[in-house]
Amino acid sequence: MKLHWFSLVAFVVIVGCAGVERDCSSGCASDFGSNWIIVQMDAYGNPFRCWKLTNVSVSNENGTDGIYWLSGDGHLVHLSGFYNRVQVEGDWDTAFAEIGLTEETCRQIQRLRYNPEEHSYH
Repeated sequence: MKLHWFSLVAFVVIVGCAGVERDCSSGCASDFGSNWIIVQMDAYGNPFRCWKLTNVSVSNENGTDGIYWLSGDGHLVHLSGFYNRVQVEGDWDTAFAEIGLTEETCRQIQRLRYNPEEHSYH
């Protein structure tokens, strides 16, 4: 019976630590900044905006599906809808791989500009 009880306590501590680490990482990134990759998707799941952010605080908007951050130029950027984001811990290549992109594809997406006459991005 003691071994079962110990196993249960050990399991709770391990799972709890993983949750605390996640929450702490998220809280610190919101309060103090972190490295991020953020990709906005269209209704078909195609990326049409991409940001590689270094040492930026990204926060959730209360009561919405949105996020926001302050750009390097001082603009407050609000984003909602279909998007993916990765908090980068060291290796940018594996972080880009988490969302199926590379740094080069992110740069290509950044260069796209909307053409209202064609109703598409080029």
